[in-house]
Order: sequence, then structure tokens, then C-alpha cells
Amino acid sequence: MKKTMLTLGLTALFSQAAMAENSLVWTQSIDIPTLDPYAFASTSALAFQNHIYEGLVQWDDNFNIAPALATAWTQVDNETIRFTLRKGVTFHNGNPFNADDVVASIERVTHPDSGIRGNASSVVSARKLSDYEVEIKTTPSSPIVLNELTGVLIMDKEWLTANNALMPSSMSLGTESFATNNANGTGPFILESRRRDAQMVLKVNEKWWNNAQKQHNIDKVVFKPVSSDATRLAGLMSGEFDITTDVPLQDLPRLEKDPKLTVKIKPSLRVDYLSFNMADSLNAKNDFDANPLKDIRVRQALVQAVNRDVIVKKIMRDMTEVANTYVAPGIAGYDASSQLELPYDPNKAKQLLKEAGYQDGFNIAFDCVQGAYINAEQWCQAVQRYWAKVGINASLNMHPRSTYSTIRDQGKTDIAVLGWANLPLIDAYSINQQLLHSKDNGIYGAFNIPTYRNDVVDTYIEQASTELDKDKRVALMAAALKQAQNDLPYMPLHFEPVAWVTSKKLSITQQSDNVVRLWKAQIQ
Repeated sequence: MKKTMLTLGLTALFSQAAMAENSLVWTQSIDIPTLDPYAFASTSALAFQNHIYEGLVQWDDNFNIAPALATAWTQVDNETIRFTLRKGVTFHNGNPFNADDVVASIERVTHPDSGIRGNASSVVSARKLSDYEVEIKTTPSSPIVLNELTGVLIMDKEWLTANNALMPSSMSLGTESFATNNANGTGPFILESRRRDAQMVLKVNEKWWNNAQKQHNIDKVVFKPVSSDATRLAGLMSGEFDITTDVPLQDLPRLEKDPKLTVKIKPSLRVDYLSFNMADSLNAKNDFDANPLKDIRVRQALVQAVNRDVIVKKIMRDMTEVANTYVAPGIAGYDASSQLELPYDPNKAKQLLKEAGYQDGFNIAFDCVQGAYINAEQWCQAVQRYWAKVGINASLNMHPRSTYSTIRDQGKTDIAVLGWANLPLIDAYSINQQLLHSKDNGIYGAFNIPTYRNDVVDTYIEQASTELDKDKRVALMAAALKQAQNDLPYMPLHFEPVAWVTSKKLSITQQSDNVVRLWKAQIQ
């Protein structure tokens, strides 16, 4: 009898302990494509990886550079920064953090096959001075190297070596490594398990170096990709899920009426675009060899054939506005005076096509991604219909991100979908350097999907990369954007809204970069 009572007592005790655990379920429509922080330039991937990994520096709440794994830094000369590293930090497997890890991480991120090489364009190399001091070589007089280093998450050299992962993987190249599905960082949460396209579990890092200043009270995070909008929303309303960061905009009014939920909406830094294939030939078959998209009149026609205001009103539910610039107002380099003036005018579109010699239209390949951008499937279909009205036959194919990235990044389509928020830099140098500068198979043009080239734009961007005077640098970036916008390698659609829905029990700050920071959240 005593043994039975003792067993029941222990069972009740363990049950109470389990109930006391602050567990949270985070869902979105697609899985995090990779856990390798150098494999893919993705806001959603970086947001998740930041719960596990940390950089030498980080953004504070006001988007100022703050210490992280480095406690201090000094500019030695115009291409050298010396960092003092934080002592007493350990990786999740118990390995100590030191300069060897920084050097290995810098070598990995600057490798030509790194999927985020463009995000570290001003970083050249790293040299160990002592166990807790490193020098990082940069391009001369780089004004944005610290911005870039916020996105260079530090990995454990011993762990990489033991698992044959010293070389980076790349989603664009279709490569994977041990780091794709496994993780070992220094951050506030530890990866407990990963089942691709099903579930990932994080547990709190009880040995986190920053626990004395810990802002969160979360013990466990369960991340679940749920492709069905209806299932995801039903889970929110039933209490199964605690936060989702991609919600069908048409469902927000209904969710706002639910007393158990909080709806958070604000403008984001991301612009959604369509890219125009400006190579010598189209991927789609036609009765001619020339590429019509190389003609500026054709690109202008394709913009003016689409009623972007209606797309914003009907598909984006009037929760944002048409983008007539390549960057959002919150990005350094934005210039409201240089907005595109290509309003909806199908008659003008037909006239431009006729002037270019394509009054009978032509065929183009159009590839759209599922789940990556809000309501992209709907607005891709709308664009296809608008183009059909002016004689353009766009063959539209929908793809999951896992296959879409290769199609887009390797130029296997004529019209691609792309969203760009200029993270982690929060600076127009990001789009200028990665989307608008011509490809050099190095730091420039990594996501120049159209294969666009303008030597004047290249010169502005290169000058901005070494200009330390802030006003002059911003002017150079704005000049590059203005010229590129006039050349129209991309068709800007709209600024993507940030729409989150959370349970009332979750207290979390939503920012315009759309990054979920659960290490700063509280469960009530």
C-alpha cells in the first residue's frame, strides 16, 4: 500500500513538473530548409538559426551593433579589425568557444561555395592572435563589415571537423552536409531533434553564457511546418499552436475576433519582385531566337500590363501598398523621389510591345514558389492573367522552396519570384551588391537572377563599398538604385506585410525585419 501511494505521489509530482514546463509550439507553412547557417540567404532560416547560433556581434533592440561572442573590437587599420572574444562560452556539446572557431567559421563563410558569401562580401579572412583574440581582414575601408558580421553565425571547428562539414553546403548548388540537419551552437536554445518537413524541437540552454541577463522563460520550442492554411489556423484557434508567422491575410479579421489570440500586423522591410530573364535567350520556346525581355520597352510593358493596385487591394487585402522602389522606406538608400512611374495601362503596354516588334506576343516560362512569400501563389496567377490580356503567354509552374531555389538561382526560368528585405545588413548595399551588381563569381551578383549589367551601377556600388562618409555612401547607394530601377531588371510588386498571430499567453515583440526572437519572449 505504501509502495502504491509512493508511486502515485511520484507520478503526480512528475506530472506537475511536466505541466509547469513552459513549452511553445511555433508553426509556419514551410519547413526551415537547412540548419547550416552558411547554406542559404533566407530570413526565415536565419531567424530560426539565431536561436541556436550566435555571431561575434548582434543587433540590439534599436538596430545598433552590440557585443555577442565578441566583447570588444578595435579598428587596427582600414582593412583590419581586432576582436576580443568572450571567455567562458561553451558550445552545446561542451566544447569551449575560442579563436579557432572564429577562424574556421570565417574560412567557411568566405568559401566560394558558401550560400551566403554575398552576405559577408567585405569579410576576407581571419587570423588567430591568441585563444581569445582574432583579427579579421576586410575589404579596404568597408563601412558595413560589422553589419555583415551580425549574420555570420559562429560554428564549432571541432564539431565541423569530426563530422566532415568544414566545407559549406549551398542550397543553390544543391549540396548538403552534416550541418544541414544537425546543429551545435552557443545560443540560448539547443537542437534536440529534427525530422525534416515534420518537426524540430529546441530545449533551453541551461549553460548559456548570457543566462544572467536572460529575457525569456521558455523551456521548450516545438517547430512544426504545416502547409495547410486551414489546419494551421484551426491549431491556433484550438490552442495547439502558439505562434505563426505566415497567415492568409483574408483570415486576419476573423482571428482578431478570437479572445484567445493576438493579431500583430506591421509593414516589413521586404519588397516582393518578379525578375526578368535578360540573358541572350529565353527558356521558353518561341519561333524566334531573340530574347524580348532584353528590350526595356518589353519590360516596361509587362509592368504596365499588371494592375498592382488591384493585387494589393484584393489579394493582399489592402494591408500594404504597391512598391515603386526596390527598397522599403526603412532601408538606408531609399529615395522617395526616384519612384518608378509605370502605372497600370494595358493599352500603353500593347503599344510598347508593338514598338518593340512583339505585337503578337510571345511565350515565357514563369516559376513561382509556394509558402515563401505571403499569398504568392495567388498574385502569380493574377500576373499571369494580366499578361495574357496583352498577348503574353506565361507558362506558370508552382514549386516548393526545396526545388524552386535551384530553378531560380540557376537561371532555369524567364520570370522568377524573389523577396528581399536587405537583412541582416538593413542597408541598401545588400540589394545593390547581391541583386543589382553584375555577377563576378565572387562577392558580387550572387542573386542577380536576371543577369543584369550596367557598368555605371557597378561603379556606384563599388564606390559605396569603401565610402566611410555616411551621407556620401547613402547618396551613392541611392544613385545605384535609381539607375537600376530605370533599367528595370526586376518588377517591384508590393511591400510584404508582417502578419503574426499568437496566443494571448505569449508576449513577444514584432519588428519590421520579421525575425522571431523567442529568446526575448515570455509565456504568461
